Amino acid sequence: MKIFISFFLVFIGLGVANVFSQNDSIQILDPSHFNRVMQLNKESVVVDLRAKKEFKKGHIMGAHLAIDSKELYRLIDSLGTSRVYLLYCKYGDRSIDAGRLINEKYKISVCSLDGGLDFWLESGFGLE
Repeated sequence: MKIFISFFLVFIGLGVANVFSQNDSIQILDPSHFNRVMQLNKESVVVDLRAKKEFKKGHIMGAHLAIDSKELYRLIDSLGTSRVYLLYCKYGDRSIDAGRLINEKYKISVCSLDGGLDFWLESGFGLE
C-alpha cells in the first residue's frame, strides 16, 4: 500500500509540474532558461508581442516586434520554421496564446517567457 501511495504522489507531482512547464507545444520557460536558450542558440528568434510604444521603452536584446498575428506570421514566413521562437509579452498570457496560434498554423514548437517581461526584470535581466 505504501508503494502505491508513493507512486501515486510522484505521478501527481509530475503531472502538476508538466502543467506549469509545458502547454501543448509551448515550452514555458522561466527567465534564466529563456536567457540560456537565447545565448546557446544563436539562430533563436526573440519576439516581443507588446505594443510598439512599450517596445520603444525597452525590450529584450535583439527582439523583433510583432504587435499582431499578421506581423507574427510575416516574421515566421520570412525567417522560416526551422528556428526556435522565443515569445514574450508583459505578463506571459499573450505569448502563450500566440504560441498556440503559431503551433496551429506552422506545427512548430515555441517557447514562452513565464511571467512575461515583468518577471524577466524582477529576475535581474536587463533590456536594450
